[in-house]
Amino acid sequence: MTYLLKILNIKKVKNLSIFLLTITASMSSILAQERGSVAHDQSPNFESPNIKVIPIKDTQNDRQYELYIKLPEKYSESERKKHPVIYYTDAIWHTEMLSGSAEYIMEDAILIGISWQKDINKDLLEERGAHVSRFRDYTIRPHSNPEIQVKYQLGQASDHLEFIRKDVIPYIEENYRTDPQNRTYFGYSASGLFGAYILSARPETFKNYLIGSPSLRGDILQLTELIADKDLNVNVFITNGSKEQELREYAKEFVSILENKNDKTFLVTHEEISGDHQTAFPGMAVRSIGWLSELSQPASDYFGETPPGLTPQVFEPEIVSPEGLFEGGSFSPDGREYYFTRKNGKYKERTFFVIRYENGRWQNETETDLKWPKFSAGGDTIFRGNKYRILTDTGWSEYKSLGAPFSDKHIMGLSFSDNGTAYFDEIEFDENGKPDTVGAISYSRLIDGKYEPRQKLGKEVNTGTWIAHPYIAKDESYLIWDVRREDGDGGSDSYISFRAKDGSWLPAMNMGDKINTSLSESGARVSDDGKYLFFTRGQWEVKEDGSENWVGKPYWVDVQIIENLRPK
Repeated sequence: MTYLLKILNIKKVKNLSIFLLTITASMSSILAQERGSVAHDQSPNFESPNIKVIPIKDTQNDRQYELYIKLPEKYSESERKKHPVIYYTDAIWHTEMLSGSAEYIMEDAILIGISWQKDINKDLLEERGAHVSRFRDYTIRPHSNPEIQVKYQLGQASDHLEFIRKDVIPYIEENYRTDPQNRTYFGYSASGLFGAYILSARPETFKNYLIGSPSLRGDILQLTELIADKDLNVNVFITNGSKEQELREYAKEFVSILENKNDKTFLVTHEEISGDHQTAFPGMAVRSIGWLSELSQPASDYFGETPPGLTPQVFEPEIVSPEGLFEGGSFSPDGREYYFTRKNGKYKERTFFVIRYENGRWQNETETDLKWPKFSAGGDTIFRGNKYRILTDTGWSEYKSLGAPFSDKHIMGLSFSDNGTAYFDEIEFDENGKPDTVGAISYSRLIDGKYEPRQKLGKEVNTGTWIAHPYIAKDESYLIWDVRREDGDGGSDSYISFRAKDGSWLPAMNMGDKINTSLSESGARVSDDGKYLFFTRGQWEVKEDGSENWVGKPYWVDVQIIENLRPK
């Protein structure tokens, strides 16, 4: 138990005594089950008020299973949030341990346990117990003894994987708000072997693999052949018990195979857990969920840049801009992607890039066709002007029209409150393609799933010229936009209006000389974590050919600067 306390490394524990009781109970359960004390339990059932058990059929092989579904405690609080999913086999053995671990370490995860076959042959059931189907479903090779092979039908891991891919995952993703890009598989012992098989044969099935003490005896060669031509873009956590002499060597060999691929698109971690095959399991479960939680944390550390105070600072991280050659950009809601543009140096035309946080680090930038994306709260929809794209299993869809009331205007800025109300600017063009110099900001409320006709804001907001780029607070308590006004500082300035208790908008306020200068400030946005205000500061410069080119830099400042302006 002392060891378990050391490996927890949990930042927040609601009730440690309950958590340790869960570990103890689960340890006792695993010890009993792995040693065969349930061999004649013909119909083990799991009951819990927090876990829903539903039947599911392997449609390819006409076999009946069950899914143990546990949703996060706060699942019902948001209709937009998508959750990571941890799938695991040997459900009745692992549910309590994983449920307790996730409850304290990874609270937003959906847990999906996959049972053994329920409609199993009665003779096999009585001879070996309810878990007999795992000999068939989790193994890669047929048995060398024909008599054993006829009885147990070993080596059908490929069929079981297809059941998970074609029946289990589609059912879960059709019925629950899941993040298809953040699936995890958890397996221990024989189901750890099954996890190694999935990783080697169809690695794209899951993003993360948690594999404990895999029973790899005699399977290394076949796994090596399977994985040889695969591109791995996954994260792998493999453990073995310190007293598992044979399995330790197999685990090390498999890790070596993965590392020798020299594939920088995946992360592999190997750890040794104190104990033998039975007693190492609780430590593996807790440590693997902890590792997954650390890996899944939003990467919104802003590239390690020193956060600003109440004086705006240039946001120019070296990893994005080694030569200072970029215009600025924005993070995705989870902080794991940064979209930015360049139009200088070797980039004669504006070029769009994205840099992603994957496998524990920021990767190299790549060009993208996503231009100035503005994300929905859940990150699965992006907006550009009066069009949008949605995230599918195969990537971003083609652009679709937002329809009324957005379709007949040119929109540069679009912002949504938490209740779905849209605030947007409207720019009109003349017959020569030149924009008017006024602009206006309107809003449209989402009523019963449809947007009402747009309504133009009053003179508190729509006064001045070049009115554009609105940002609405999530609770609609304030609106920020850029505009040229007589009381401004020269170019476009950032203004803010707070909402009064009666719902009206108070007179606009210039955001002050810390934000606004003689240059032009525009595009102010609060980061999704609510900590910082980002905006652009720059000016139009005339090029040699007489055309104008916008040259601007991104700035950031502590969001307290907004609160300091809020009327008391």
